[in-house]
Amino acid sequence: MMQPILVDLSDISNMQYQEELELQNDESVKTLFNIKLAMAWLCEETEIKYPNSTKCTRKLLLPFPSSYLAECGFSAVNDLLVKKNRLYITQCRDLRLKLTKLEPNIKSLCSKHQAQGSH
Repeated sequence: MMQPILVDLSDISNMQYQEELELQNDESVKTLFNIKLAMAWLCEETEIKYPNSTKCTRKLLLPFPSSYLAECGFSAVNDLLVKKNRLYITQCRDLRLKLTKLEPNIKSLCSKHQAQGSH
């Protein structure tokens, strides 16, 4: 997905097929990706024109570490160890929440929640 112009359209779902086809034929996007490479996925222009592709690609690209993310990770680990009384960080999954920039859709999560009946 770093070069959407080269994506094989037979490998994607029907929902994204049309959007990817348009993306591959858009000259302004080709120019943008030639200049900015993977950073083009973070541009507002790309997000407005191709929201589904942008959303999927951001989820794939954002977890890759950068020096800033690594520093934030060390700070988050230190913070969790102090506040959580040395619990196992990998089991409580708080670290992933502290490092992501994605905002949860609370309304969607609440609407999907199923109440558990009493026994």
